Amino acid sequence: MSISKIKNSIIANNLLSRGFTELSDIQNKILDIYENKKDLLVTSQTGSGKTIAYFLSIQDEISLIKIKESSSPSVLIIAPTRELAVQVYEEALWVFKGEEINVITTIGGMDIKKERKNLLTKFSLLIGTPGRIHDHLRKNKLILSNITTVILDEADEILDLGFKEDLNSILSKISKSTRISMFSATLPKKIIELANKYQKKPIKINVDNKLSQHKDISYDAYYLNSRDIENFTFNLIRYYSNKTIIVFCSTRNEVTRFHSRLHNRGVNAVALSGALKQEDRFKALQSIKNGSCKVCIATDVASRGIDIIDLDIVIHANLPRNSEILIHRSGRTGRAGKHGLSIILFSPSSIKTYYRIIEHAKIVPKLRKNLSKKIIEDNENTQFLNKISSISKSKIEDNLINELMENYSLSDLAKTLVSLYKSNLAPIEDIENLDLSPKKEFKKDKFNSSKSNNNNSKFKRKKRRRRK
Repeated sequence: MSISKIKNSIIANNLLSRGFTELSDIQNKILDIYENKKDLLVTSQTGSGKTIAYFLSIQDEISLIKIKESSSPSVLIIAPTRELAVQVYEEALWVFKGEEINVITTIGGMDIKKERKNLLTKFSLLIGTPGRIHDHLRKNKLILSNITTVILDEADEILDLGFKEDLNSILSKISKSTRISMFSATLPKKIIELANKYQKKPIKINVDNKLSQHKDISYDAYYLNSRDIENFTFNLIRYYSNKTIIVFCSTRNEVTRFHSRLHNRGVNAVALSGALKQEDRFKALQSIKNGSCKVCIATDVASRGIDIIDLDIVIHANLPRNSEILIHRSGRTGRAGKHGLSIILFSPSSIKTYYRIIEHAKIVPKLRKNLSKKIIEDNENTQFLNKISSISKSKIEDNLINELMENYSLSDLAKTLVSLYKSNLAPIEDIENLDLSPKKEFKKDKFNSSKSNNNNSKFKRKKRRRRK
């Protein structure tokens, strides 16, 4: 559906200026029913455009003219993590640009004194994290009695991170007439219980609710020894050095170690994990978004809901716990109509987990052979020649060029140029090649068949004993 469907011309023009021409499925569905002012229970996969969707649902409620009291907004948006809250805030600034609106934030890890000063003013939209919002409420710095809409972004993650008590305290302060909209990637039992407790006959919207791979993402898989996975990831980063990459690890410690090893190898990379200070995490995210850094090492929690439009590749250095996490991780790439690549690494000890996850996710990755040293170097040489071709077309007037041409042969200049280029490259690691034989595919029917045969043989032995 066209952007022209949006009644608010300011918002429509802001979207057009950012290159949006069509609304996504979730944005269309929200736009069709938002004037009903009923509670919403929305399940939508990562990258579906839900942030703009819920902005559209509050377009009639965020005018500063309607605010009569300080410290008392009309709309509250709650996000599970600092990074997501900051991202929602930044998107709100450009989506509502030109509107008479004042947006402020209350986010854990940010300057609390500055927040309390902002809370003394009149503002229509508050975006924050559960713990910090609850803290301001306890200190009587925030009034929620005039709230018309509360939006829970990534509601499942809010509960997973242990914010249930904070959330209950926040929701107990709002009016019974307040509309509550829950947006979640999944719909587990705890979300249904939360909805039953606080929502009044919500309108349920399911967009791509069935677990499915994104259409714009292809999947590759590599079968390696466990001891080689980290070094092979280094090789992948070198092979795709012209791409923006996020590498997923399971724990904070693994992120820290992996990031440290990359740094020691001279690779410009940033880390995203709960072990870092908020300021460092914010800087890391900005450096990926503005292109000054192309490699990010992250945990699932730290990266939840983060939108990096130009992310090219996702590498699963550690297998995710389940298929949902695989799809959510992979969904960081392949956005805004661009094609993405998701690379899964697994070892002999994780074969069963690998097949279980890809089967539930309904994906069929291409099993690739190990990247040899020659393949990596040939790819780098091609990239290097492309750079030279591009730069050589530029008009550069410098006396140094003439001096070099006069004093050195073309052969010497070429040798020096290649030497300088390769001196900055990290070493290529030696990786053992493994073959994944058909016997190791652990097909369900074979497994169940052998289990059934074992049970039958046990039953027959017991029967023979009874006859004796």
